[in-house]
Amino acid sequence: MSLAMIRYRWSSFLGTFAALLLGVAVLAGSLSLWAAARPRVPGELAGAAVIVAAPRYDPPDGGFPTFRPWSAGELDRLTTDLAAVPGVAAAVPDRPFYVQRIVDGRPVGDRREALHSGRPWAGTAALTAGAAPSRPGEVVVDAALGVPVGAALPVLTAAGPATWTVSGTSDRPGFYVAPATADGLAAGPRFIALWLAPGAGAAEVAGRLPAVLGGLGTALTGDARGAAEPESDQRTRWIGAQLIIAVVFVGTFVAIFVVASTCAFSAAQRRRELGLLRAVGATPGQVRRMLLGEALLVALGAGVPGALLGVALAPLAAGPFVATGLEPAGFRVGFTWWAPVAAIAVGLVVAGLGVWLSARRASRVPALEALRVAAAEPRPMTLARWITGLALLALGGGLALLLPGSSAEQKPTIVLGSAMVLLVAAALLAPVFVVPIVRLVTWPARRGPTGLLVREGARVSARRVASTAAPVLAAVGFGVLLVGTFQTADAAVGIEDTAKIPESAVAARSGDTPGLSEAAVRAQPGRSVLTSTVYLESGRPLVASGVPGSAGLVASPELGWAAGQTVPLRFADGAVVAVPVAAVSDRVGSVELPRDLVRAHDPAALTDVVYLAGDFAPAPGAVRMTARQFVEREAAEEGDLIDLFLGVLLAISVGYTGLAVANTLLMATNARRPEFDTLHRTGATTGQIVRVVVSEALLCVLVGSLLGLAVAVPALFESRAGLQDEIGAPVTLVMPWGTLAAVVSVCGVLAVLAAVLPTLRARGGGAVARTMAG
Repeated sequence: MSLAMIRYRWSSFLGTFAALLLGVAVLAGSLSLWAAARPRVPGELAGAAVIVAAPRYDPPDGGFPTFRPWSAGELDRLTTDLAAVPGVAAAVPDRPFYVQRIVDGRPVGDRREALHSGRPWAGTAALTAGAAPSRPGEVVVDAALGVPVGAALPVLTAAGPATWTVSGTSDRPGFYVAPATADGLAAGPRFIALWLAPGAGAAEVAGRLPAVLGGLGTALTGDARGAAEPESDQRTRWIGAQLIIAVVFVGTFVAIFVVASTCAFSAAQRRRELGLLRAVGATPGQVRRMLLGEALLVALGAGVPGALLGVALAPLAAGPFVATGLEPAGFRVGFTWWAPVAAIAVGLVVAGLGVWLSARRASRVPALEALRVAAAEPRPMTLARWITGLALLALGGGLALLLPGSSAEQKPTIVLGSAMVLLVAAALLAPVFVVPIVRLVTWPARRGPTGLLVREGARVSARRVASTAAPVLAAVGFGVLLVGTFQTADAAVGIEDTAKIPESAVAARSGDTPGLSEAAVRAQPGRSVLTSTVYLESGRPLVASGVPGSAGLVASPELGWAAGQTVPLRFADGAVVAVPVAAVSDRVGSVELPRDLVRAHDPAALTDVVYLAGDFAPAPGAVRMTARQFVEREAAEEGDLIDLFLGVLLAISVGYTGLAVANTLLMATNARRPEFDTLHRTGATTGQIVRVVVSEALLCVLVGSLLGLAVAVPALFESRAGLQDEIGAPVTLVMPWGTLAAVVSVCGVLAVLAAVLPTLRARGGGAVARTMAG
């Protein structure tokens, strides 16, 4: 019966079909991207079947794991012992470092990839010409660069600009130098690649390693070797994963919201049909199964092409993901069989959840009551709707009350969770507010025929108006809350960061480089902080700020150290140094050390900015700018990612909204053909009927917009209050008027088209002509 109903009423299922097709496509594509965004083994280590990782530290709060570097003594012993393990042909420490080629005085290439593009020559890359580097200043480069053997190659490193001689070319990207050159540029190694002898198996060799390694490392094989991926690439992948998770989360939420609203309205419109089925003997269970069967068949019919579409389009997103910094270079998207299967399954679940409540309600209506009230809209607010709506209202308000006592990290999640619950509550309680809002906005036109029809029609059809307004409510609420929160946060970050920079001018990295070299810093008259990482005996990493003129170690109170105490710290080169504690400060999770000490043990570190106290000295990779320009540039780079996040999420929510609004109005307008015929027979012209329909459609959009703002604006004030508490300074609330206007305009245009087109079609071509003429 479900299939027969779909064939008979196929037009009423178009909106649900389109929403599910889009949702499954987005989900299948997102899952394909997520599957491809797994950590990958760096190209230099890809041929090593076994990789030995240094001792690992996993933060209790679930952050990124870290591997503390080996000391020189530990490394010498490990490489010797590992090379002697049966089946191991060579044990090669991985020591990447920063290097960029200079062309016409400017560093070129991807600045993120440049952080680990240099390595000591180990013979793992095949030479295509020339010889391996044997002396300081010699380098093997990728043959694709087109630099001939013997040519001079200007480069920029963490130490400063240099000119190397190309001794050979290879078949791999990167810069390979003699070990003596790498010693002054690379930090301590954290991974050792094991190249196996012919016939040796990775699992067999890995099984022999625990006795050799002891507590100094762990053997990685297969996909686990992805742990050797550079930390910068891991963080880049994490950013991309957040977008994918947000897309899946918001897309699923809005899909359920839209499908549930559409199915509920469809079931309400079919009361006469369902009443007839009950009258001829259909049981409540049969009615429920019919409605559920319709939804699942539509979901399956939309899910298969939607999943194929999402999987086909996912590889096209790889390039934009890399270009916008959401994935590292070399990111590729292949076919993952479980992505479309999971997307189709989620589509079926979404459809089932969306129709479940309306199916239960429709199946409980007695046959005689359904037939009696089929010609008039039933009570817009049932007892279940009142209870659910008020419960969600209380839950959302309760979550908002948790904000004052929550941490800075918890506040954004609480604000978003509270707003989402309140949006659902507002959608459920919307019929309560429809009549007062309609009376208010139609008061000036209450005496005209169009205003009277719109006013009274909305009053007696509050459920229809609320069903059309619900998706607009979601789109406006999401759009205003997300964009307003991020824009307010951007303004707050600008205030906080500018306050940290007292100097009027700074020397900062150019947009082509990841940081300032030591030579560029030394040339500037000013003060700079060199950021590195030190490790406790437990392996826990701490941010180390190298401050010029520092008297010694300034520790965080949470570490439990006292002034005068001597503590062992492992630096980035793996060396363990006993450092006396000079003072204790309130800086949580970090320590302050003399800058020269940090530089001596971390040759790979780059400086972010120099606070100028004199004239700027030009240097490769360095530019002069004001403090405000520096803050704005750093914020703009993050803002590009935020804009991408917001653009994708808004496109999904507004797209779903458009489908829901169009589908609801199409169904409502088609069902009102007898009403329009009656108006026409009593003297109303087609133009007047169209004006009524347009006014009603815009009224629905207005109601949804007002209810969405009623949820989003208080949430924005809560978000601003949290930011003020976090930075300790006043924050200006940014209201995203442009986003609001765009979302409302799109909803309004779609609503008008969805309402007018079936009306004109119903009145015939002559009516269309008369309408256009008049």
